Amino acid sequence: MELFLQGLRVAAVIALLCISAALATPPGRLPLALRGLKKIMRKDQGLAPDATTNATVSPRRKFLAFIVALLAVAVVLWR
Repeated sequence: MELFLQGLRVAAVIALLCISAALATPPGRLPLALRGLKKIMRKDQGLAPDATTNATVSPRRKFLAFIVALLAVAVVLWR
């Protein structure tokens, strides 16, 4: 049972961090880790890199992403 609960905690932390990354990413862009992967894949296929956009994220979304990340930390530390 303990192992099952630890697995649920790990899944919850991963889900919360994914949500936080999605909130902190400008609309129409991939999160930072996936942008690097996309760049490598495009280079392997012989394609030119994507043009960068200067889209910004609202302060409210940044704050919400921070709160979700703190919630993920709370899940990690909760016993």
